[in-house]
Amino acid sequence: MARKTRKFWVIAAAAVLLVAATVFGAWLWLTRQPYPQTRGRIRLQGLTAQVEVLRDRYGVPHIYARSAEDLFFAQGFVHAQDRFWQMEFWRRISSGRLSELFGKSTLETDKFLRTLGLYRVAQREVELLSPDTRRYLEAYAAGVNAYALKRRPARLGLEFALLALQGVKVRIQPWTPVDSIAWGKMMAYDLGGNHETERLHLEVLRSAGLRGWASFFAPYRPDMPITVSDEELRGLLGAALGLGGAAPATGTGLVVGSNNWVVSGRRTASGKPLLANDMHLGIQMPSIWYEIALHGVAEDGTVRRTAACPFQVRGLSFPGAPGVIAGHNDRIAWGHTNLGGDVQDFYVERLNPDNPDQYEVNGRWVDMEVRVEVIKVRKAVEPVRLRVRTTRHGPVLSDRALWSELGGYTVAPGREFPDGVGLTAVALRWTALEPGRLFEAVLRLDQASDFREFREALRYWDVPAQNIVYADVDGNIGYQVPGLQPIRARGHGLAPAPGWTDQYEWTGYIPYEKLPYLFNPEVGYIVTANARIAGPSYPYFLGSEYSFGERARRIRELIEADWDGITIQDLQGIHADVYDQYAAELVPYLQRLDLATGRKPDAEEESAKERGKREQKEARELEAMNAARERLLAWNFQMRRESPEAALFGFFWMALVEETFQDQYPEKRWPPEGSGRLQNSFYYLLHDPRNPWWDDLGTPEQQEERDLILARAFFKGYRAAAKELGDKFQKWQWGKVHTAVFRNQSLGTSGIKPLEAIFNRGPIPCPGGNTTVDVTAWDMKKPFKVKHIVSQRSIIDLGNLDGSLMMHTTGQSGHPTHRHYDDFIKPWRDVRYHPTLWDRASVRGASRERLRLQPAP
Repeated sequence: MARKTRKFWVIAAAAVLLVAATVFGAWLWLTRQPYPQTRGRIRLQGLTAQVEVLRDRYGVPHIYARSAEDLFFAQGFVHAQDRFWQMEFWRRISSGRLSELFGKSTLETDKFLRTLGLYRVAQREVELLSPDTRRYLEAYAAGVNAYALKRRPARLGLEFALLALQGVKVRIQPWTPVDSIAWGKMMAYDLGGNHETERLHLEVLRSAGLRGWASFFAPYRPDMPITVSDEELRGLLGAALGLGGAAPATGTGLVVGSNNWVVSGRRTASGKPLLANDMHLGIQMPSIWYEIALHGVAEDGTVRRTAACPFQVRGLSFPGAPGVIAGHNDRIAWGHTNLGGDVQDFYVERLNPDNPDQYEVNGRWVDMEVRVEVIKVRKAVEPVRLRVRTTRHGPVLSDRALWSELGGYTVAPGREFPDGVGLTAVALRWTALEPGRLFEAVLRLDQASDFREFREALRYWDVPAQNIVYADVDGNIGYQVPGLQPIRARGHGLAPAPGWTDQYEWTGYIPYEKLPYLFNPEVGYIVTANARIAGPSYPYFLGSEYSFGERARRIRELIEADWDGITIQDLQGIHADVYDQYAAELVPYLQRLDLATGRKPDAEEESAKERGKREQKEARELEAMNAARERLLAWNFQMRRESPEAALFGFFWMALVEETFQDQYPEKRWPPEGSGRLQNSFYYLLHDPRNPWWDDLGTPEQQEERDLILARAFFKGYRAAAKELGDKFQKWQWGKVHTAVFRNQSLGTSGIKPLEAIFNRGPIPCPGGNTTVDVTAWDMKKPFKVKHIVSQRSIIDLGNLDGSLMMHTTGQSGHPTHRHYDDFIKPWRDVRYHPTLWDRASVRGASRERLRLQPAP
């Protein structure tokens, strides 16, 4: 009997192991079948000569080709190898086709994107391309298709395989130049949201009154830097300055920002310029960036520019698009930050009550353009037919559910319904809805050899408007603002404008020659970091969607403090800086507070015994709170992840925003976004102790002032921190609450925990905050959870390109079980880099994989 029992358990154990091995093997096969071939040889139709692809230990491909067409063909091929699901997902976003895969859950998103019509605009842009640029885009698309169209979807990405298991059949469409261009349009949308601020201006004005509005949208501080001074502008742009026309500098404290700066050789240890860049974008998985090197090879085998292939460029690319967006070539380097230009305006259109498809233009009714978009929806019997209306200004957004509140009506007094009803709709005018030539600019920039060619390339950069810094191997540094910037007949587009008259129309764009730029400034460095671009003497309105200068000021301070020759290591230190300037300004106001006044009275009845216990508990709490305040007053204002003081400040800050603004802020808009705007407001409010924002409307019997609200906020914030982190202050850590989750934009948001665990990474404890140089931005909807991040870092040494450094957020691969899917996360968090490798000998010495792409016979 015992023998039989043992035999049974042996067989059972073997069966379990067999099942486990089968499941494990099936999982390995499922997850590894999309892994790309990175060694050996692949023969491909469409190539004219052999292309060599060397991948280094970080998974970065260095491509060598004899013609530009072969070079971009190979770039499309390797992008598809590593990131095709991401490319397909982005393509479906820009074309409004997510619902084909995800059903009704994405239908409203598709409706909005179809209404915007970005993909339709991209189709028109193809016709504007120069012959060379069109040829490069077509070669890139051919490379994508050489990979993607030869494989089953499940071999292109795990996401396709998992969708197939759910019964979703995906048919891969050929990649086209339109798909690449359309994603550029989506990036413009991501970086240009000033239409939301137009709505907020009106809503705050309604809820808080004119004084409250003026205090909330407080002006740009006089002690904060301006990128191009009036003196520099006069020297560059001449007598056109001083004509007026600048708008009130209200600012927004945008979160989607960036840092870039360039230092002249006069200030560096090497005597050659150093250029640094870190672009801030929404957190996502995989990274929005793909690092790549593109090298032309001459007939004699030397790596250099030729007529057939004028490219020697390395840096950051978008999967789905050819070329390098930010980086360096053999002569120049460049880096980006967002300008925050006001390039979007809402127009209120008066509609004809007898025919809502007509709107008023200068006293007469004009027909709207009306089209029908057909949206296929997974599991739906019939497709959704979407009616889209467009006026002379652009698409009517108030027709969509997410924007329907923008539309409205008025009723004329003394007239009966419905005769007295006046209908309105709201249309969006936006520079990105006009055909442009962004990729003309990108590919010309990749080839530029000097500042003149750099500026000429950026003449074609329509959207999104940027600040782009420059350096070259000859020792020059520079800066240019590119992008279409509207000139308005009246107003500055800070609120929706009447659309039935020409009084608020765009009359043109700021001439490119009049956009701000710098070349070899006397100070020896240039810093942008989304700060205000030009002072009040600049005759044109650029916008108000900039930050309030906190990062730019800190970077300038660190550059100015270094007098012994700036090195790459110094720039690494600036990238890693987590000093919170606003904390340094705010915390001293806590010194003289009576924290006991911050406790709100308890309305519950209690016995003498209960009151005694409560008072003893409150006394202990107040003692701990005063001790914590002393720690905060002695703090160095570094938002390090192990810091108790940083954690306390975070909770105090959140409570201060609530105690100050919540009772008067538009209810449907709570909580506010844009920490920079709030911090800028507090700068002025702290100097105005009786400002109406300090008053608590919930206590009409008293008029609160600054110190009482500060005490309440500290009391509330301390209690919230103690509840979250425990009652031992010394054990609090900012990184325990301030964390980043790198979330896959598609299946990583499914709500299915095992599935999310496959695609997502984190939480990762993070240093920094909303306005530190090393940005890890969060908002009050999800307190302390990182929302926007430094998406990449680069430091380019124009004296030694081989010694330059880069890093982006997650990894090169989009395949979730691949070793290069998440190998960048920890180095990114710790502000570490990898060498970029430039010389062919260095690349070959460090390469781990060699792939030869050869023409098929």
